[in-house]
Amino acid sequence: MNEEVDILSGLSTDAYFLRTEEVLDGLKHYPQVAMELHTKSFPSKDYGFGIVAGLWEIVKLLEGFPVDIYMIPEGSVFFPGEPVMYIVGNYRNFLRYETAIIGFVSSMSAIATKAARIKLAAENKPVFSFGTRRVHPAIAPAVEYASYIGGVDGVSNVSGARKIGIKAIGTMPHALILVMSDPIEAFIAFDKFVDPSVPRIALVDTYGYPLKETVEAAKVLKDKLYGVRIDTKDFIHIIDIIRWELKRLGYDNVKITLSGGLDEFTVNKYKDLIDSFGVGTRLASARVFDFALKIVEVNGQPKAKVSNYPGQKRIYRRVGAGHIEDIVKLASSQPPQEYKPLMKQVMKKGIIIENIPTPQDIREHVKKELENLPFTYKALEFSEKYPVIFEP
Repeated sequence: MNEEVDILSGLSTDAYFLRTEEVLDGLKHYPQVAMELHTKSFPSKDYGFGIVAGLWEIVKLLEGFPVDIYMIPEGSVFFPGEPVMYIVGNYRNFLRYETAIIGFVSSMSAIATKAARIKLAAENKPVFSFGTRRVHPAIAPAVEYASYIGGVDGVSNVSGARKIGIKAIGTMPHALILVMSDPIEAFIAFDKFVDPSVPRIALVDTYGYPLKETVEAAKVLKDKLYGVRIDTKDFIHIIDIIRWELKRLGYDNVKITLSGGLDEFTVNKYKDLIDSFGVGTRLASARVFDFALKIVEVNGQPKAKVSNYPGQKRIYRRVGAGHIEDIVKLASSQPPQEYKPLMKQVMKKGIIIENIPTPQDIREHVKKELENLPFTYKALEFSEKYPVIFEP
């Protein structure tokens, strides 16, 4: 089974697209279309913004096909209803890829947005992605990429880190301590055999006594002990005691990392107690964005399904102090003054005409987008009206 080959050949699709090909071929009917990628709602009413991800995956998938692609920059803030991409060309050439196209952006935007929300909730505390064991290994690199551009400070998956161009983070699992039979022996062996550049972070809740195991780690690792990790928030009530004991023993600088079932709400709740967070399940399995790829023009004529706005459109944004507003207008209309256009052409007749940014570049773009986003939209519980106006 080769998932990448199936994606590139278009077999990772829904069967009714293949039926559509049969009908169009039978009729010899090959219309030119413009297809719009958008989502009408967010995964939760708490979401005040989305971070779009996966658009360059779509561009690379369609490279070589005689189509034009317009899109907003990968990593941009977007709101419900707004188009994030247009694919323009002979429908027969790319229709079977609709399933993959929607899948890329739905899942990767979900993870990037979740990462951004978690990082905002943590404020200045580091956050690490630990979640790829919750997904099929074939998509682990995509999970880590989306997490990284969304703002996490490190990722644990080796393959994912390599594709991003960073070093994977991680120290020891509970399994190491269990097979060593004794936490102290595990701490000593880890320090003896693991590359010295890896921080000595001891996992201290294997047998349910994090205070005892923290003290043991400090005694055997001494000044080498960089931090301790607790893998369940059930022990949050004794964090103050653990810090007390570390300071009493002279280890004031030892960091405490918390992992295990965390999301943006628990991270925000514990950010004043904890030095860093490992977020896994809730990040890797973030609720997807319900994107759709819909025809909005056929042979140059506006045409759309009921409840969709016909015609190609463009987004224009104005950001001020504590204010943001988007106007969505027909591509043929005059751009509004004092608004910045967000969408640009990245592919012409199957040729990519823009440089593909690095994950680091996209990560910086996300950071700037969030810095410019008014606080109202970054709140964990959003209750305002989205700042989008549709105006032909």
